[in-house]
Amino acid sequence: MRADRLAILAAWLLVVAVVGYTVAGFERTLRDGQLVLLELAPVDPRSLMQGDYMALRFAVDAQLPARGQGVARYAHLYQGVEGRAVLAGSGDQLSKEPGQVSMRIRQGRWGASIGPDAFFFQEGTAEVYEQARWGGFRVADDGTALLVALYDENLQLLGSNRR
Repeated sequence: MRADRLAILAAWLLVVAVVGYTVAGFERTLRDGQLVLLELAPVDPRSLMQGDYMALRFAVDAQLPARGQGVARYAHLYQGVEGRAVLAGSGDQLSKEPGQVSMRIRQGRWGASIGPDAFFFQEGTAEVYEQARWGGFRVADDGTALLVALYDENLQLLGSNRR
């Protein structure tokens, strides 16, 4: 009986350690990650079933390899004027080219994408986000990318998220 309790405690400690390590990695990306701005494709602003949110698509997603055309793990982006990024290519390795940032490609139900398909915001603030034209990501050296904010056409931060 004592061995069972020790095994359960060890498993619990392992789960807590893995979760803590993962959260610390995300916090590191938010703090130290490079800011990359990606243009949004046309979006649908609301869903009554899920609360207030904006459905997202990114313009570069249309340029990523489709299923069956070779599955790339990373999108390689050039940082353009004011941090606005454009797709330079894709591949299975992180880019070593100067001036390029690599972001992991996610395979979702609608195909390949470099970002999430939704941005949730506080109820009653939809009109603020209707002006969104750019998604701001913090990108770690390993290609992990976290969407941190939305920006308008003039790169003015929308909402109260100050990352």
